[in-house]
Amino acid sequence: MGKNIANTTHTFFFCDGGSCQKAGSEKVVREARAYLRNNELWDTTHTIKTRCNGRCEDAPTCIVSPGEFWYKELTPEKITPIIKRHIDNEELVESELLYKKGWNQQVSNNERAPIKPKPFELKNDKELDECYITRGFSSDQYLYPLFLYLKENPEGVSLSMPNELPIPFDDIIALDYSKAHVLEIHTKTTCITLTIASVPKDNKELQKSKISSTEYFYQKETKLSGIRFKNKFGEILGRILFDSIKNKAWKYCTKIQLQNTALNLI
Repeated sequence: MGKNIANTTHTFFFCDGGSCQKAGSEKVVREARAYLRNNELWDTTHTIKTRCNGRCEDAPTCIVSPGEFWYKELTPEKITPIIKRHIDNEELVESELLYKKGWNQQVSNNERAPIKPKPFELKNDKELDECYITRGFSSDQYLYPLFLYLKENPEGVSLSMPNELPIPFDDIIALDYSKAHVLEIHTKTTCITLTIASVPKDNKELQKSKISSTEYFYQKETKLSGIRFKNKFGEILGRILFDSIKNKAWKYCTKIQLQNTALNLI
């Protein structure tokens, strides 16, 4: 039988993303759970491992509820006193906090500047000749929303796979991202698979199919605009083509995917 959460007074959300795991989050969680069980607090508290909570530079992290308390740089030695202070309603050690409700800003010892795509540059590309080009993001947190938006706004957009005829996005009837690494793109007659999530480094087959580079381009002579996907070896995995840089979907790409990176043709 699961825990009766109606009896829960405090919940501790431990990040279990890759950076936190590397920084020792598992030892922190084990220490926290051992303390709660050995002090007869197991039935009135709850601990949850989450996916990445977006603060890798402050790993390991934990969020405490009630309230909105974000803890940074946790260790097994730090976590037990933190739990005790919350349960006993004692004064918190603010130097251990990344953020709490009411603060105007977070306090990180390792703040990193946000990564933004570079401006479009005019280049002589081996495949595209003279074109404006920039690189976007290639994680599934960007690629799945991209394909979802294009399916919902398909006018003037097509998908081109190596050695295959282009497929208008109008012909795509479903997207399925339920498998571990692969996005399935379904039409009435075929299913195209694209590897968009992180894959094991020792799996060569997945490494070859994984989108590792997402390049946005505008070909100067032909006015062709699109997105080119490559693997880590520089091999082209597919392209998305737009009928114009005035296309609604292209404007979405520059605003959302490229974070307002304008294509300056002057």
